Amino acid sequence: MNGTIGIEKIKDKILADARELCDKILEDARREAQSIIGNAEKEAFQKVTIMTENAKEEALLIKKRIAAVSELENKKKALKNRQDMVEEAFSMALDRISSLPNDKYRKFFEDMLVNSAEEGEGVLVINKKDKERFGASFAGEINQKLNQLGKKSKIVVAQEELNSKGGFILRYGDMEINCTLEVILNIARPAIESEVAGILFGENR
Repeated sequence: MNGTIGIEKIKDKILADARELCDKILEDARREAQSIIGNAEKEAFQKVTIMTENAKEEALLIKKRIAAVSELENKKKALKNRQDMVEEAFSMALDRISSLPNDKYRKFFEDMLVNSAEEGEGVLVINKKDKERFGASFAGEINQKLNQLGKKSKIVVAQEELNSKGGFILRYGDMEINCTLEVILNIARPAIESEVAGILFGENR
């Protein structure tokens, strides 16, 4: 009987030890699993943080690029508007010169023509408007002035009409003197454009 009791105690002891060992193994496994999960979560969090920071930096770079492009576009538009306004100012100046009162325009035209006249016979090409406002006697009057100035020059008005706001083209054979208002203004433009821009945009130059 005592032997049987002893054997039962040994069996119980073995079972208890086995359960304890099994519980310890399970606990160690749970801890290991938690450690692995914790490390994985930590690594994942670090990766998410890094990705978030990179995304923020990239977003800032993109924002800067967009701002730079936008600023460049605005500058281009502003420059285009500025150039258009300057162009309009010169166009208006051209219209204003061609629309001067007849006496002032004729004085301006004659002075330019007399100074441009070369020795010999020159063919004067002018637009229809100037032909009408100067009249048929214009060439004779100019020739008289040239004679008074001692210039051996003669002007004849061509049948051809000039496609210009005003001014003239004076031809001597193959040589051509272009004194149209457009050409005169274009020649003067580099010297006065900055001044015109200064007046338009209130800039001190």
